[in-house]
Amino acid sequence: MNMVEIDLLSAPTSPEVIAETVDRASRSGIALVDLQFSDIGGGIKALTIPVNLLQQTLERGYRFDGSALAGGVRLVELDLYLRPDPSTFAILPGREGQLRRAQLFCWVLRRDGQPFPGDPRATLERVLRQAAAAGFDYQLGVEMEFYILNGSPTDLTLLPAKDAAGYFDVGEDILAGTRDEILATLHEMGVSVGGAHHETGPGQQELDLFHAGGINVADQIITTRQTIRSVAQRRGLRATFMPKPFADAPGSGMHLFQRLASLESGEDLLRGPTANDLSATARHLIAGQLAHASGMSAVLCTTVNSYKRLAAGHRAPRHVTWARVTQGSFIRVPSAAPGVETDIELRCPDAMANPYLAIAASLGAALDGIRQADEPPGPLDENLVTFDDDELLRLGAPLLPSTLGEALEAFARDDTVRAVLGDYISEQLLAVKRAEWTEYRRHVSPWEHLRYGDV
Repeated sequence: MNMVEIDLLSAPTSPEVIAETVDRASRSGIALVDLQFSDIGGGIKALTIPVNLLQQTLERGYRFDGSALAGGVRLVELDLYLRPDPSTFAILPGREGQLRRAQLFCWVLRRDGQPFPGDPRATLERVLRQAAAAGFDYQLGVEMEFYILNGSPTDLTLLPAKDAAGYFDVGEDILAGTRDEILATLHEMGVSVGGAHHETGPGQQELDLFHAGGINVADQIITTRQTIRSVAQRRGLRATFMPKPFADAPGSGMHLFQRLASLESGEDLLRGPTANDLSATARHLIAGQLAHASGMSAVLCTTVNSYKRLAAGHRAPRHVTWARVTQGSFIRVPSAAPGVETDIELRCPDAMANPYLAIAASLGAALDGIRQADEPPGPLDENLVTFDDDELLRLGAPLLPSTLGEALEAFARDDTVRAVLGDYISEQLLAVKRAEWTEYRRHVSPWEHLRYGDV
């Protein structure tokens, strides 16, 4: 991060913007404000202040214990400061008998007012500025899949029923009503939400977010996850973003639909000279993401459970391929109608990833491919199940990591992806996730008792 970027990020909020935000909170009857930030592991953290502290928090920030950013590994106390981003001020829908509240996403700063290198939001902002400096406007649309389940966590161990309504044996009206409330709540909060529908798994849902640029899309992913969980909980249900909650049901991904336009003219830089043809820039972007697919995996697919989704197939990628039709590919390029911008769909990520880091890694890999002018192998549109792994390897389609442990080793070897995230986040991510992988490998599961208990 150069000094210009640091000065821009840590510049104080103007008095006019502060006054406007405070006035809006007052007119809306806000009593509490949640200051939100992201930990390295992908979870959202929040510190709640009474509204009378809003003005001074916007002016000076709010001090907090920065060890909360480590993702569960408490190594050292760090005096850091949350500096709210006023552009993210959102009023939560009112609930009868509850105080009105709002939320603000925050930057994390050091005591000297400079950005903290462990802030995932600032990391994405830095990579977005690199793209802008190269003349690129990078935008994302999102398809987010998740399951709505019975409210009891113990029921998650049950296999789903085979009916379309969902394994918890309630009617489609409950699912549809829950989706409706989720959509209405997100719309009220200003999230650029699209449609939502029942997915292929019993109780599985999909919700789409319209294309957005800048830091906004990652903020909206965080807000969407929170809203889905809250609405389900209020209805006595449970939402899970686990990539593979059931062995015998489809997994859940978070597909990123990437667009790249000229920052100056708005021209689609991915479309080639003829319909459904790709530009050289698009090919280079694809090549960069394929080259760093294994190195990105620990960031895009960040849990032990993520690799059970990838291993199971059902439109989840197992190999580093790209295609125009095949939904089991790492990257897919959907057909684009005339006048519609070209999308390059990244199908590997799941919704448990830290969206700031996942988008930063994806964009960083794309920029690396564009800088190097790399060319990808040809698209592989055949059904991948017709090939064995050795044949796919000969075709230039290596396997993605099959476990979190393999993904972490690939991440440790990928200098480009680690440089995108920075030394601090890379080291913390490795420490947190290696500890998680070690804990998982030591765990004795019911499957092992069933398999080996009487042998």
